[in-house]
Amino acid sequence: MGSHLDAHLGLTDDDGSGDDESLERAAELIHNASSVSVFTGAGISVDSGIPDFRSRGGLWDRYDPFHYCDYEVFQHRPHLFWTMARELVLDIHKGQGGTVEEALQTGQFRTAPPNAGHRALVALEQLGKTVTVITQNIDGLHKAAGSTHVVELHGTDRTATCMVCQDQVEQKEIVRQWAEMPEAQRLSGNLAEDGFVPKCGNCGGVLKADVTFFGEALPAGAMGRAVAAVMGSSVCMVVGTSLNVAPANMVPSMVKARFGKVVVCNLDESGRNVADVFIKGRSSVTLPKLVSAVCQLQARGAPRSVCSVQ
Repeated sequence: MGSHLDAHLGLTDDDGSGDDESLERAAELIHNASSVSVFTGAGISVDSGIPDFRSRGGLWDRYDPFHYCDYEVFQHRPHLFWTMARELVLDIHKGQGGTVEEALQTGQFRTAPPNAGHRALVALEQLGKTVTVITQNIDGLHKAAGSTHVVELHGTDRTATCMVCQDQVEQKEIVRQWAEMPEAQRLSGNLAEDGFVPKCGNCGGVLKADVTFFGEALPAGAMGRAVAAVMGSSVCMVVGTSLNVAPANMVPSMVKARFGKVVVCNLDESGRNVADVFIKGRSSVTLPKLVSAVCQLQARGAPRSVCSVQ
């Protein structure tokens, strides 16, 4: 393998995820494809320090998403969502070595960085592939890593929009307002009781994070762009998602209806039954290995049998 790319992707000789045969088969499929779609879920961001909401002890064990993330509930009691959202921010901040006192004194929270899995998808683009990343995640890490074509199906937590005048602000404005709360209130340690709701500096309206709530439509055009990308690619990679719920569970049938191939990369056995190639392991390890294998095929000048999409 090329040492420069391996170093860029963070590969070491003792990375132990993903069996060689599956990696080679997947690399050949991707090498032969000019267009690749990648459907990602929470699993790709776990190694960045963002906990899986659905896992045991995760955020949704503590906060019922059908209540705290319901659009109608938000319209009447927005402080419920902002209680949950701030706890997630604090969890990530603490996971990056920060403290509550540091955050509220400086007005800044430590954020999760893209990991080697995110960076590997950028490297795949740099090998000349047309790569469209379709993500269920709201963390913005694919864009932060440098991916060019990203469809955020469930929106992003990096911005918020006023419910009244539609003025949009960055996440740091939410943090600023939180940090400027009276000290006794913001350091009380009980987010559920401080009643915090960020307001628009333009009109005073309630700010809503630009994420898709239950009962709310997906961002305009997002699903259409996602379907077009999946249907237009000869290989679709599925990374870090169980394929148990829509729209993830629609991906395999869409790909195979156009005679494409499905490569699934998951930490557990999810998706093995629908995969043409299944790679088990942490995506921060398996994706760099996979992209390095594609690079090796290109460097050897391996012939490409271009798989046209019908």
